[in-house]
Amino acid sequence: MKQIMKIIIGILCIAVVGFVVSSALKSDYRKKHEGHGFDYMNGFSTTDFRGYHVYDGEKLAALDHAPEFMINDPDEMPVLDGAEACYPLYCAAAKTLYQNIGEIEAGTSKEKCNGRIVQFTNTVYAYERLVDRENDIVFAARPSASQKEIAKSKIEQICTVPIAKEAFVFFVQKDNPIDNLTSEQIRAIYHGDITNWKEVGGKNEKILAYQRPEDSGSQVMMKYFMGDTELKEPETYEYIGGMGDVIRRVAQYADENGAMGYTFKYFLTGLQQEKNVKIISIDGIEPTAENIRNGSYPAVANVVMAYLASNENPNVQKMIDFMLSEDGQYLVEKTGYAPLGEKAEVRIENELPPLNIYTNENGQLTTAEETYILKWKGTEYRGEFYYYGNMMDDKNLCDRYSLSFRRNEEPYEIILQMNGNRLIVTGYLGGDKYSTVVTAPPFDDLPATGTEFVLQ
Repeated sequence: MKQIMKIIIGILCIAVVGFVVSSALKSDYRKKHEGHGFDYMNGFSTTDFRGYHVYDGEKLAALDHAPEFMINDPDEMPVLDGAEACYPLYCAAAKTLYQNIGEIEAGTSKEKCNGRIVQFTNTVYAYERLVDRENDIVFAARPSASQKEIAKSKIEQICTVPIAKEAFVFFVQKDNPIDNLTSEQIRAIYHGDITNWKEVGGKNEKILAYQRPEDSGSQVMMKYFMGDTELKEPETYEYIGGMGDVIRRVAQYADENGAMGYTFKYFLTGLQQEKNVKIISIDGIEPTAENIRNGSYPAVANVVMAYLASNENPNVQKMIDFMLSEDGQYLVEKTGYAPLGEKAEVRIENELPPLNIYTNENGQLTTAEETYILKWKGTEYRGEFYYYGNMMDDKNLCDRYSLSFRRNEEPYEIILQMNGNRLIVTGYLGGDKYSTVVTAPPFDDLPATGTEFVLQ
């Protein structure tokens, strides 16, 4: 019996030790591959941006003369957001054009750097916030396919204007003997066809080809670079979230034997995001300033200013005009990007879904699939447009629809009846009256019951 107990205890000890070692290894792997771990800039930054903010901007590019115009009223200043690599550029623009922006944002937390007007949430969230009208201009690479679809689903069109050129670069460890790869070799590596450096003239060593998170600026550009060649599944790490869920994240580049990664050149040369690495040439062409400017480097990307076609702030266009002017291109070059050097063309990034436009002398209701925009007496409402059911009026069985919206964090619904080519407001749900449709609007800036919108 004692012998059996010893065996059981021994097995349990081995299991505990194995669990501890496994957990430690997983924790170490996560720490190594989750990024650079700066605990500010909303938790999204991988770069130390001290000196690049509008309130401590000693590292920002600046003009040696006053700009041709400045925006004095904070309420008229377009809210800026964007990619991590673009943060020093749009902070320089804001510092130049926004009167007293340093003082306005002086109360910004130096740990979070999410100001009232000059913000940072990275490419993924910046585009989400653009479509939700939480910012006015995004400085980044062009939006991804999924970001375009989100805009389309919310009846918005994203417009982009190129303002600078940048090199999309691939990098390896400094002691890796490989200095150049062809475009096709890179695609084969990231497709999974080439897995060892010896296949491209290097060491007999496994290639650890790291990717970037989905919808990040670098990952969007990588998909453009890959063309019709599909990316293999990225390396990931797992950890347990706050609710006990297993969360999978894309593993970030780490300085390991055989490692390879990609990013925009400014990250490496301007912000020194990675250490102990070297940039390789593509097809024998290095990403020099001249090769970026003349387009001979095979992976040149545009930095764009993205905005919504529906944005009515006239200063958005003024900001674009400035960035394309001689002064704006000076800031571009001094920040570390290549000037555009060509005529800038506006690109409409996404089509709109089929629209139904209903009008009233006091406003307009636009519906598209399951989304709507209601403009009424100077107020704009957005939300879901969906079938609410049917009801019998005096003569006929009528279809009813609902427009959902939120105000002060409370949910509300506008109930409408469809009658031929008209939508008629029949009541409201919301607040403590959610169980019953009431006739009185909860707010004065909503259409009264009985208001008719006619299909155009």
